[in-house]
Order: sequence, then C-alpha cells, then structure tokens
Amino acid sequence: MIPGSRAFRIDQILPSLAPRDAIGHHTLKLQELIRSIGIESEIYADEIKGELGGKAKPFREFARQKDSSSRYVIYQASTGSPIVRHLMNRLEPVVINFHNITPKEILGRWDSGVGIVVGGGIKQLSVLKDRAIGAISVSEYNRWCLKQEGITENSLVASPFIPLPQQMHDLARRHQSSSRWLFVGRLAPNKAQHDIVRAFSAYLEGWDPSARLTLVGSVSSQNYADSLHNLLDELDLKDKVTVTGPIDDLELEEQYRRATVFVCLSDHEGFGFPVIEALARSLPVVAFASSAIPETLGRAGILLSSKEPIHVAAAVSLVETNSALREQLISSSRKTLQRYSPEAARSENLDALSQLIPEMAAHL
Repeated sequence: MIPGSRAFRIDQILPSLAPRDAIGHHTLKLQELIRSIGIESEIYADEIKGELGGKAKPFREFARQKDSSSRYVIYQASTGSPIVRHLMNRLEPVVINFHNITPKEILGRWDSGVGIVVGGGIKQLSVLKDRAIGAISVSEYNRWCLKQEGITENSLVASPFIPLPQQMHDLARRHQSSSRWLFVGRLAPNKAQHDIVRAFSAYLEGWDPSARLTLVGSVSSQNYADSLHNLLDELDLKDKVTVTGPIDDLELEEQYRRATVFVCLSDHEGFGFPVIEALARSLPVVAFASSAIPETLGRAGILLSSKEPIHVAAAVSLVETNSALREQLISSSRKTLQRYSPEAARSENLDALSQLIPEMAAHL
C-alpha cells in the first residue's frame, strides 16, 4: 500500500536507542531532518536506554497501532530483531537504513550465541527485501553487502550523521614525551582489540617502552572481553594498557586529547565512526584496510594491508616520529571531514529519502 496524496508521516524503528551510540545519534538527527521540512516523525525502539527515555516511544506502541496508508517506516538495521517479523506482517512501505551486520563467522569464533543472533539478522535482510521499497546504506561497502543478500533495487548511499566538534583541535598539543595509543569501540571480536594489544606489545619492545594504550568501549561479548584480559595478563601489560569500559562524553574527549595516535585493526566495520572522530581531533590514524575503513578514512591516515604486530608497530613509529607526515595526514583529514560534515549528511540523506518517497517533493 503506497501512501496517497494526503498528509503523511515518516517514522523510524530500531531495536535499541542508546546514548553515545553511533546509530542512535544518526536516528535522532534523521528525525530532526524529517521534521525540519514539515513532516511528522516519531522514533520507536524495542529498548530505550538512559537519558533517551523521552526521545522515543516503546516499539510495543507501534505494534498496537493499525496499519496506516499515510505512513512510511525507516528501519535502522544493524542486528537481528523480532521487529522484522512484525514489519513483514504490516502494510506500510519500509525503507532500510543499513548500518551493517558483522558476519557471524567473525563473532561466532568467540561467542556462538552472538553468532547465532547475528546470523539471524543477516537472514532477516534477505526476507525484508520483499517488503522494502528501497535501502539507504551509510557506505558503499554496506551497499555491496546488501547486494550479496539480493537487495539491489533502489539501493542508495548517504553518509551518516556523526557528532563532530565545531572545529579541528590544535595539532600542537600532541607533543608528548611518549606514544599514547587509543582505540574507541565496543569490546567485540570484529573490533580486534586483541590485535591492537599484540601490536602494542611489539611497539613497547622495539620502539618505546614508556608507551601507553587505552581501549575505550563497553563490553559487547563477555567471552571476548575475558579473553582480552587474559591476553593482557599473558603479555604482562596490565600496567601499560587501560581498558576503560563505557565513559561519558567529557571523559571521551579527554582520551582523544591525551592520545598521540589512533590505531584501528578491526576485521569488520560498516563505517567506522571513531575513525572520523579521531580525525576531527587532529589525531593521526593507523588502520587495517578492512571492510569500510579504506572508504571512510580515504587518504587521511595510514592504511595497512597486514596486521602483523611488527608492521603495525613500525607504522605507528613512523607517524609518531615524522612530523612532516603527521602534518600531511592532518591536512588530508580536512577533506575527509568535509565529506562527512553535518551539512553533507543532511543533503545526502534528504536526497536519498526523496528518491524513495515521492511525497517528499512537496516539502522540498
């Protein structure tokens, strides 16, 4: 059933709305965009966390509502969820906003239960394609992933909304007596913090014994987190590596301020929000060239084809000691940041939605 010419609305649905979460931030900003052009829009989530209680409504409220011929639904897809089964039984047109789902092969090696859930999420995509009128991916890599599930018709790309500071931080404050590595991301197998730890250990031994590593992020897989802490014990790095757990925005800003290099060795990223956050804070990035990372980072960082500890450590050493290279990377990062500015995200998402929802033309 396609909405008619009368007034219509665009609502968003997602499994979980959480503070300091990339998908949550994107969802809230997308709602602002839709409302700013005079279209009614609500957010419904199966789980609403923390201070966002007033920003969304429980999904059960949506589930109790009758099908509406004047509503489109945007489903924020990033995991498996019972929500998909419900959407399959409704009549409203669905737009998939795809943030990627980590392959079960990566997660299942560490946590079989998580692997099963993720595998179910990927299967749901292939089912939901029969209900979707189109899809908006946050990266070209994600659009490619949707293609593997048979979603090709009306498949578009629009950059996500990213929380960025008003201006880039001053590079001069990076002058530290020793290297300060930083990575921000959930403790999860696809983030590969264990590879960062091994590379850091090589760096301590071969380059800078006074270096420090900070890993910021909540636990996504307890099995993986336990293995990571065991690795730290095995390598005797407890006094060199800090695992912060979840922190607030002020603490995160302080971690970015103290760091001298951002190291990302993820095996799988659908986009890589912290990479852009690091660039916006004049923090050089050394990253493994997997999944969407090359697309996200562009020429603004050092991309590695190998995660061998000695190779990663050598790349970090180069960034830390070559001031001309650091300045070149920071200069290049400005172009990348323009690509992912709030203004660019607004323009791209508005264009993508208007291509999929003809009724929006009257509001532009």
